[in-house]
Amino acid sequence: MVSSGSVVFPGDFLGVIEEFIAGDGVKEVDGSLIAVRFGRLKIDVRERKISVESKRSLILPVAGDVGLGYVFDVGFESAGIKVSYVEGKGVLRIPVTAYLRLPYVSSNVRYNSMYDVVREGDLVRAVFLNSWIPYNVSIRDNDLGVLFARCPYCVSPLYLRSGRLVCSKCNFHSSRKFASGYLLKM
Repeated sequence: MVSSGSVVFPGDFLGVIEEFIAGDGVKEVDGSLIAVRFGRLKIDVRERKISVESKRSLILPVAGDVGLGYVFDVGFESAGIKVSYVEGKGVLRIPVTAYLRLPYVSSNVRYNSMYDVVREGDLVRAVFLNSWIPYNVSIRDNDLGVLFARCPYCVSPLYLRSGRLVCSKCNFHSSRKFASGYLLKM
């Protein structure tokens, strides 16, 4: 058995339910008490409770979470996004890589390629479709998609005007799947 004050990792066996009840950071699986986060083990002998204390917990996205990140790679049918913030959970200590695939872009508009949807450097709001690596995301809903983009020619911010993204300096029009909450509007 692990002693109080020991460092434990997610998945470590801590004891059985006949000895203790599960506290914070511990779950019961088939009669066994298992750590669900990294931290120090705390055993309360009087209460018969076992828990894992952690000063800093590792935030990881799960299916249904909405994240903010930037596009770092665009291919014909998919794009890579570095997600560094999850709404309701906060900033990730280590950004996670998520992949956006063409079928998860829109249910009512048909895009020919991912180049019509996002570009490198775009700030994107997306929902996680799964809870494991590799993460997959979707931007199908109206409130999901590009939140901020720059002109590929003069690098000025693109403004939303009449349903299109337009550069205020060079008047370049760009195709993107932008979110209803796009940050710059004319």
